[in-house]
Amino acid sequence: MPPPPTTPPSRCAVCNKAPSGDSTMKKCSRCRDRLYCGTNCQTLDWSDHKRVCRWYNRYRLCEDGNLHEGKLELITWPFPAEDLGWGACFTEESDDLKRKFEVEYGGDLQKFFEYWPQGFRWTCCGTSGDMQWGCDHHGTGSKPCTCDYCKMGKPAPREDSVSRVGLNLSRGPDPRSRRMWF
Repeated sequence: MPPPPTTPPSRCAVCNKAPSGDSTMKKCSRCRDRLYCGTNCQTLDWSDHKRVCRWYNRYRLCEDGNLHEGKLELITWPFPAEDLGWGACFTEESDDLKRKFEVEYGGDLQKFFEYWPQGFRWTCCGTSGDMQWGCDHHGTGSKPCTCDYCKMGKPAPREDSVSRVGLNLSRGPDPRSRRMWF
């Protein structure tokens, strides 16, 4: 599973303040990821946050016209079943790839994605970042799923892969996708 974020999810990303009593945390209205205790902290953080705020939007469109509805996430956990490590590369190469991300790319996710898209996954469907054809969400998306299984009215087979680790994905079928054959 992915490691936990460095700031607990219920605390302000800038001052680490926890919500108290009647105060609630506000989310960045653009990416809905970053939490703030108020406008001051959000304004202070914007110069840093704008670099990463939804950088992956331009990659959402699939070749079949569908859009990914999740987030593009860097794979940072091992998958021993396929001998894969950090960045979804072979375990013996993962330390070098991580170092390249940190040193050569300075931790910039967008630049690293352009270099190594297969090291990312879409959280909506679990497909690898280098997969350009369809978001097979099997009924959890806002539009009907376009996969062949959902069109046939059958659940997708269970598939264990490094890009699906930690996601609770539907296997379908999406009833909105069923094609009736006569």
